[in-house]
Amino acid sequence: MNKYVISVSILLLSSSSSLAQDSCMVRPSCADMGYTKSATDCEGKKAIACPFDLSAYYCPEIGESCDFSEYPLTECPTGGNCTDFECGGTTQFKLESCQSGYEINEDGMTCNACDFTGYTLSSCPTGGNCSNYSCGGTKKYKLNSCKSGYTKSGTTCTACSWGDYTLSSCPANGNCTSKTCGGKTQYYLSSCKSGYYDYDNTCIACSKVCVSSSCSIAVSYNHACGCYTRCCDAYDTNRCDEDGCALAVHPPGTCPSPYVCVQCWSEV
Repeated sequence: MNKYVISVSILLLSSSSSLAQDSCMVRPSCADMGYTKSATDCEGKKAIACPFDLSAYYCPEIGESCDFSEYPLTECPTGGNCTDFECGGTTQFKLESCQSGYEINEDGMTCNACDFTGYTLSSCPTGGNCSNYSCGGTKKYKLNSCKSGYTKSGTTCTACSWGDYTLSSCPANGNCTSKTCGGKTQYYLSSCKSGYYDYDNTCIACSKVCVSSSCSIAVSYNHACGCYTRCCDAYDTNRCDEDGCALAVHPPGTCPSPYVCVQCWSEV
């Protein structure tokens, strides 16, 4: 008895009457079609009754020749999704796919558990340089380094905070401090060298002579160059503050009310 017995039996059942009438064909017996067992013989087994005689049965014997060529596995592997085929009292399996968290092996018959060791991130963080690993329908990431301007902290990249360190280089003739973060270095101009003054983060050479000037441009002749702004009473220029309004008190070009800037001079 082979695995086509069911389809053959159904076909014969549906057509036997008409065939016998049309061509006087002799209907095969249940025994001819393989239904040679009794209900007792097939007890506890998967059995099929003969369509012509419900007391005659077919049930496969253990060890009966079966075609398991498409079902090579004796069990479904861990993490696998399988279909099975039962014949002769034996059930074998075919691996169709692997479950989430597993990937199918090259032999097509086992499922390997995904190993995400080191790949713990569901996405690459902002400012990060990452590698990724895909397995079982899942992709995860590993942070390798941070981009310029970011610093690495565990599995995140934090943008550097520069504060007053806004210069990409120290200006010529300047005295600077520096700050390095995320592979990048920026600078802060602390002061200018002797003979230079700071104007908008640039060190400008001092003039040879300190001249009279309005307050708007008095910044050009400041303390760095040995020049000071004098602040006097707006109504009496003879009444000037005694200390000459040194830079430490009044920045270049400014005077506190009610004083006004009237001249610049040099102590040199």
